[in-house]
Amino acid sequence: MFRPWWLWCPFLCTVMATLGRNNSQLLQLLSSIKKEDNFEYLLLMNNHNNSFMMDLELGQSFVRSLMDTLQTPVMQLDERTSYFLYDKQSSRVLTLVYFQGIELINHEGLLKALVANLRLMTTTRVVFVVQPGEGNETFLYKLFSHCWKVNLLNVLAVFEDYVMTHIFHSYNPFPRFQLEQRNYNSQSIMFPNRFKDLQGHRVRMVIGGSAPRIIGYYDKQGGAVYKGTVGHFMDAFRQKYNCKLVEPYPANATAFAPSTDVMAAVRNGSVDISMAITFPYRLNLRGFSYPIEQMHWCLMLPVERDIPPAEYYINVFELAAFLLTLVTLVITSVTLTTALQQHGYQVQPMDFLMHENCLRGALGQSFYEVLRAPIVVRAIYVQICVLGFLLTAWYNSYFSAYVTSSPKEPPYRSYDDVLASNIKVVAWREEYNELIGRLTALKKYEPMFYVEPSFSKYISMRDSFNTHFGYMMTTTKWVVIHAQQNVFTRPLFRMRDDFCFFNNIPIGFPVHENSIYMQPIHDLILDVTATGLISHWGKSGFMELVEAGELHLTDLTPPREFRAMQLQDLQYIWYGFAFMAALSSSVWLLELFWHWLNRKKEQ
Repeated sequence: MFRPWWLWCPFLCTVMATLGRNNSQLLQLLSSIKKEDNFEYLLLMNNHNNSFMMDLELGQSFVRSLMDTLQTPVMQLDERTSYFLYDKQSSRVLTLVYFQGIELINHEGLLKALVANLRLMTTTRVVFVVQPGEGNETFLYKLFSHCWKVNLLNVLAVFEDYVMTHIFHSYNPFPRFQLEQRNYNSQSIMFPNRFKDLQGHRVRMVIGGSAPRIIGYYDKQGGAVYKGTVGHFMDAFRQKYNCKLVEPYPANATAFAPSTDVMAAVRNGSVDISMAITFPYRLNLRGFSYPIEQMHWCLMLPVERDIPPAEYYINVFELAAFLLTLVTLVITSVTLTTALQQHGYQVQPMDFLMHENCLRGALGQSFYEVLRAPIVVRAIYVQICVLGFLLTAWYNSYFSAYVTSSPKEPPYRSYDDVLASNIKVVAWREEYNELIGRLTALKKYEPMFYVEPSFSKYISMRDSFNTHFGYMMTTTKWVVIHAQQNVFTRPLFRMRDDFCFFNNIPIGFPVHENSIYMQPIHDLILDVTATGLISHWGKSGFMELVEAGELHLTDLTPPREFRAMQLQDLQYIWYGFAFMAALSSSVWLLELFWHWLNRKKEQ
C-alpha cells in the first residue's frame, strides 16, 4: 500500500542518526566473517518496500561502503526476484538479509526467495540484520526454526542494538535445537563447524541396495549388522561425526529396498540421508553426493559350453588341413600310377585320381605291393606308409585330447552373436528401461533380454549361477562373483570388457539437493577413497557374504563324470556310412541296370 513520504521521516531521521556507527560495527562483523573464511561476492536481500533501501542516497551509500570495506562485489535482490545462483555463480557467497521489523509474517516472501536463491547452497553463511528492534527470543526462535526447517544451517542475526551490546544470535541444532547468544570480539568464531561433533544427534536414514554394496544380517544377540561398502561407510560416518543413525521405518537387516526406491524418501524429507548408492538419472548429479564408485555396466555370460562329442570327429580336421591332405593323396596317386605305368604295369584311369594303395596307406590299412617293384615305386610305398603313420598319429592325438579336455564352442564376438544364440540376458526392469532409454540403438536387441519386474527375484536369479542365462552385471558385484568362482573347479561365467553397455558410471548417495549432510558425506567419501578403504571394502565383500551366511564355500561346478560312448556320439559316422552305403547301392543298381540293357540288346 502506498504511503506518503513524510510518514517515513521520523524513522529515516533515526536511521540517519545511527547509520554511521551501525554501519561501522556491521562492516567490522562482516570483515571478521570474511577473514574467517573468504567469500567471493555478497548477496544483499531485502523487501522491495524496505524504507532504508528505498532511499536512493542511503541505499547506495550502504552498498558502496560494503564494496569498499570488503573489497567484494555485491548483488542486490528483493523478494520479487529469485535466481538459481549455483548454476551461474560461485558457491562461496555470504548472504546479508535486511529485515525491517520483527514480524516474521511480513518477511515470508523474502525468506522464500532466499531459499530459492541459495538452492544447492543453503549451508552457506547467512547474516540477518533486523532494524528496528531489540533481541527478541520469540522472534529468534521462529526465525531459526524456519531456517532449520529449510536447511539454512549457518545463520546468525544481529539487531539494531548490536552497536551497543555487540551481541549476535545463532542456533545449534545438535544434539537438540537451542538458541545461542554470543558477544563479538576479534577472536570470535562467527560460524563454527557444526559437524565437528554432532554430539549424538539422531540422523534419520533409509538403507537400500543389494549385496555386495550392502550386506546385512543379525548377530547372535539379535542385533542388526551392516557390512559391505555402504555398511562400512555408515559406520565411518557415525564415528567421524559422532551421530546416531536411526531408521524411522520398520527395517529388515536381510531385505533391502532397491536403491532407486529410496530416492523418494530422501526428496520428500522423510529421512535425512540414504545409505544406498545408485546411478543418477540421465547422469544429472544434482541430488546426489560426490561419486563413491565408478561403475562399469556389462554382460556376464556363461563360459562357452563343450562341443557335443559327436563333433569331435569332424573338428579334428579343419577344412584347410583336410583339403591339403586330400591334395597330397591325389599327387601321390598320380606319381605312383605314372611310375607303375612306365615300368609296364597295368593301371586303371581311376588310379590317377585316387590309387587304392594311397587311400589304404593313408588310413593305416595294409595294401599289396607289385612283384619285384622298382626302387622308385618302393620309395613311393615308403612315402605312403610314413604319410599313413603321420595322419593316424595326428588324428589319434587330437581326438584323445578332445576326449580328455573338450574344446569349447566359439565365443560370442558381438551382441548379434548373443541374440542369435539361445541365451537370454536377465535384467531388472528398472535397469532395463534405463538401458534402452539411453541407448536407442539397442532396441533391436530387445528379444535378447529376459526382463524381470521383481527386484528380489532378479537378485535370486543372478546369484543362482544358472548357466542357461546371462546377466546384467556391475563391476562391484563381479568382484564377488570372480572371488567365488575361485572356489569352483572351473569358472562358470565370465565378464568381458567389450560387452559393456556403459563405462565409468558415477555412483553416489541420493541426497536432498539442499541437505545439510551433503558436504559431510562429500568430505568422508574423499577421505575413505584417498586412504584406499573403498577398494579394501570392495575386496572384502566375498568373505563378508560368507560370514553373513549368504554365500558358502561350495563348488557349484557340475561334476565331470565318466561317460560311456553313446549311439548319438557316432552321429556323423553313421551319416557317412549311410551316404557311402547309399552311393555304393546306387552304383550296384546302376551296374545291374547296365548289364540288363546289354543283355536285352544281344537278344
